[in-house]
Amino acid sequence: MPISSIPVLRGSHGTVLQFTGDALVWSRNDVEVSIPLQAIAHLRTEGRTVTVELLAQAGTAPAVHRVDGVSQAAAALFVPAVTAALPVRAEEAEEVDGSTLVSTRTVAEPEDEDDPWQRMLRNVALAIGGASIALALAVGLHGEWLKAFMTLLVAALGGGLTAFGAISLSLVYRQWHLPRYGVTVEAEREAAYSYNGTGRYVYTDQHGMRHRISGKATTPTVHVAYDPSKPETAAICRSSLRNVGSALFPLGLLLAGLGVVALLVSVTSEVFQGG
Repeated sequence: MPISSIPVLRGSHGTVLQFTGDALVWSRNDVEVSIPLQAIAHLRTEGRTVTVELLAQAGTAPAVHRVDGVSQAAAALFVPAVTAALPVRAEEAEEVDGSTLVSTRTVAEPEDEDDPWQRMLRNVALAIGGASIALALAVGLHGEWLKAFMTLLVAALGGGLTAFGAISLSLVYRQWHLPRYGVTVEAEREAAYSYNGTGRYVYTDQHGMRHRISGKATTPTVHVAYDPSKPETAAICRSSLRNVGSALFPLGLLLAGLGVVALLVSVTSEVFQGG
């Protein structure tokens, strides 16, 4: 499904107004209001404020939904485009109360989830550190304290390269696996927080829960594939060629780390054998 060229209006206090094709969705914090196009009388823009006025029966004040603090450039594109999409109503058509067609639901706020990749790196770092210290002590107890110090450094280097390469390859595998066997949804950009285009996106799983994911992208929305049994496990969909390119560097790290580990095993085995 192609992404709409109509911009998403992001206003003050976290207010968002978005066109979905047959409705406008107004949201703020944990409240989401769906406004069908047939319920809208007209839209107005005044400076950095966009107002959606609903149909109302004669003699009653119409309900309105406002978004303040939006980009004037975005509003200048949004209002005419949505106005052109409004259904044409015959003059003799019976007046309706647009607010009766509007639906409101509560959406759970995305939690600040512990990134599985960061958690994995932390656990692997602790394991490598513990194993390096234990091996260095074992070498030192054989009277080779200089070799024990070198063992500590080399073990940390080899284990770190091996672990980082393996973890990075597992993430590349996730990038390949989830788009094929998971559930793909559209995620909206929440924030950009680095110079190289890395941003944070929010997606909603099949249970209505929202989750955050970080990745390099320049578009306001991206396709995200997640594991239906573990919706917090997700990946931004990328091309197969890009996945192959991303696998080369971690593969090199993995092979280098295994080479260092093999050298370490050879040296320490000589120590334990009295060489």
